[in-house]
Amino acid sequence: MAAAKVLFSGAVEGDLPGLFKKVETVNKKNGPFEALFCVGQFFGPGADTDEPNDALVAYVTGQGPIPVPTYFIGGFGAGSHAIVEALPAAKAPLKYLGRSGVTVVNGLNVAFLDGTYNHAVFTGRGEAPPPTPVCRHYTPDDVGLLKSQLKALEGEVDVLLTCEWPRGLTTGLQGELPAGYRAASSGSNIVSELVALARPRYHIAGGEQLAYARPPFSHRDLGAGQRVTRFVGLAPMAHPAKAKSLHALGLTPASALEPEALGAVPEGCTPSPFELRQAKRDQDELTAPSDFNRWSGVGPGGAAKKPRREAAAAPQAIAGRADVPRDPWSTVVVKNLPWAAGEPEIVAFFAQAGKVVNVWRGTNARDGRVQHFTHVQFEAREGAERALRLHDTDMGGRQVVVEPSTAGTAGMGRHARDAEGAGGGGGGEAVVAGKPVDGCWFCLGSVAADTELVASVGEEVYLALDKGQITAEHVLLVPIDHHPCSVALSPGCFAEVERYVSALRSLYASLGRELVAFERHLSLRNKGGNHCHINVLGVTPEAGRRAGEAFRSAAAAAGYQLEHIPAPPRGTGPDELLKQLKTAVGGPDSEYFMALLPDGSRLVRPLMRGERWPMALGREVLADLAGAPERASWKACALTPEEEAGRVERFKQLFKPYDIMAGEE
Repeated sequence: MAAAKVLFSGAVEGDLPGLFKKVETVNKKNGPFEALFCVGQFFGPGADTDEPNDALVAYVTGQGPIPVPTYFIGGFGAGSHAIVEALPAAKAPLKYLGRSGVTVVNGLNVAFLDGTYNHAVFTGRGEAPPPTPVCRHYTPDDVGLLKSQLKALEGEVDVLLTCEWPRGLTTGLQGELPAGYRAASSGSNIVSELVALARPRYHIAGGEQLAYARPPFSHRDLGAGQRVTRFVGLAPMAHPAKAKSLHALGLTPASALEPEALGAVPEGCTPSPFELRQAKRDQDELTAPSDFNRWSGVGPGGAAKKPRREAAAAPQAIAGRADVPRDPWSTVVVKNLPWAAGEPEIVAFFAQAGKVVNVWRGTNARDGRVQHFTHVQFEAREGAERALRLHDTDMGGRQVVVEPSTAGTAGMGRHARDAEGAGGGGGGEAVVAGKPVDGCWFCLGSVAADTELVASVGEEVYLALDKGQITAEHVLLVPIDHHPCSVALSPGCFAEVERYVSALRSLYASLGRELVAFERHLSLRNKGGNHCHINVLGVTPEAGRRAGEAFRSAAAAAGYQLEHIPAPPRGTGPDELLKQLKTAVGGPDSEYFMALLPDGSRLVRPLMRGERWPMALGREVLADLAGAPERASWKACALTPEEEAGRVERFKQLFKPYDIMAGEE
């Protein structure tokens, strides 16, 4: 079989006209080529659900010329959702390969993994990605599918395509590494595993802002001879220094080659960097003492044993810089650091991800012991994103654990809170979301609930007067089922909350008032878990204008900065708003504070491990805006049962024209 002439491109980033113009020139000069494979982000910057631009549509409909049949991964970015869905029915020679798998193109076995590694998505600690045809971040299922197909494949992998480089690619190489390449953080360990399993003849990857062709490396003989992989990393097409973004190959399918040709080892070939890494780990385990008792220093036979390492100094607390505001979006939490690692060593290690501006490690308020986790804050949020790639990498003989700073602060799904965690509570049994909780003030089936204060009951949400009203129109919006926070609600329940908010906004407008609200999500594990409730109040237009600054000032006085989330554009549905808010607060397993302002914008602050949000802050701001600061404590606003009943009846009559359930009676 003759060699297949194929082209490979780095990240296109939406510039299809530029790509095909360049390919057309190369094809006329050196072609004809039978296929073009694109790695790295194929679509431009923006949301997957954005409307595709006219140029993209033209190529799908056949109006735009495509000089060579084109196959791509990196199927995420502006307009990707609509284009990927439309391609199977299109006649254009443009095909999305898919999330992961093995396919045959012109006789070549092509394996591919789309997307990039995201710690929260891959470990299941963040919001599960919705079913979608595009793949911004791969999942364990995507990787598992590819691995199973590779194991079942009868034959060799001619080409492996990924949107990331493999971690540890340069292990064992001597001399200077390519400029801009960060050996400890560039690439993905998942991709490294796939290369070791697939043993591809060529690995073509995007994902870095540089081009690099590594010397060939050989995999050990598994019975059919050695196999050699050639790695080619391609730069984005729009690389400012015009680094190489296009690569041509003439490939004879492995199925047409003799065994001797497949096992031939070229000059300059090195051992597999991934096998070298694994060999080092195996050697470390073999040389480490297996029976050393770290408590007594004596082995089973009574003989003294050499400890694995010299005793390290106990970890020390790190105060951090008081002049740097703590920003959860540019901060990561790090565990399993070497005990001897102080601030200088931590800063030096994480400098490969970005400029570190603050490091702190607190103590447990109960016993004064140093916490087992450390916060590392970067100058830019991109630094924190890159730092997550350092998860499970080696620092001083330990595999560090790197997580988003807000991950798991609410402790959902666990039987107890992290002993050093902060926020709302101590240990206790895990609460199953949606199930009634004995003693909960907001579960309608609980004896502790003040059902007499309920003014309206929807399908999934009810509206009640606050137990200690700041004003006569101060109400709470509460899901009927026991859910911890608004971003953990089902889409239908969240949509009903938004309908109630709209109704209250109309009520307040009829009174010459503007709506202000807040939600505080703290875990409250020792109280059965937080039951979502949103405080809503009508204030004067003048107070509404200063509401944002009032929340910011109160938060700043407590040592926190609030992030402004603009009001959703007109026509934004509740499903899309819910997704935006989940992203803003770090997901339903993060504690947070959120304020809703009269213009529909929000102020949010996810809480990091070890942070304690002032319980009364939101209510104090509402009381100030209402001109009644003396009513900041709900206990100071207590009424007799008769007075409460009268207030509920008056509010029902006031709200009746706006009640979303009025037509259901």
